[in-house]
Amino acid sequence: MMQHKFEDISRYVSMQGLLKLDRIAAEADQVARERESACKRIADGVSDSGWIIVQVAYGREQAVEKDMADAGIEACVVMRQGPERKRRYRILPSVSIPVFNGLVFVFCHPSAEALRGIRTFEHVKAVVMAGDRAAFVSSEKISQFRQMADNGDYDYKRRSDGFVEGEKVRIASGPFTGFDVAIEAFVGAKDGDAVVTINILGKPTVFNMPLVMLEKV
Repeated sequence: MMQHKFEDISRYVSMQGLLKLDRIAAEADQVARERESACKRIADGVSDSGWIIVQVAYGREQAVEKDMADAGIEACVVMRQGPERKRRYRILPSVSIPVFNGLVFVFCHPSAEALRGIRTFEHVKAVVMAGDRAAFVSSEKISQFRQMADNGDYDYKRRSDGFVEGEKVRIASGPFTGFDVAIEAFVGAKDGDAVVTINILGKPTVFNMPLVMLEKV
């Protein structure tokens, strides 16, 4: 029966087309294996698993989180309340936004195969590396981020009166603790976030950073 099906297909698809279909199927199998290597089931059973930092397209953080969860991978996007929005002289309620724009934390065993699997997801740009291995964030830090978000510490409400544009500051919390950066601008009417640039993988990346994460140098 299978031979008949192949013969039927071969009447309409060239040998080159059949080879292409085989290649697509092989690539799909490889992606499935690599994603399986990054899944929570494997991570929970390996002692050197941990939270890695994944850079994603801005505004796609929750989409990546959902896609990974659907694939059995534990991912975390820490959320906070954003600013109130104005539309045609009306003030609309604030909505939840990521604390760390463009970042998703992923708990996995950081093998080469697992990291390749992480990079296969749509909107993923890179895994943040520390030398030749993935950069880790401790489970305690992830818990702290979540607790601060639950407490409203990251919410878009703190004014920037203590900082000025162009000032050099140090990142005091978050995945980039210890980095010295300059405040390039403030988001909105000087309440909520500072705009800073951090070099990730040798490339300057702009972040909107809650002021609670910053301290004077």
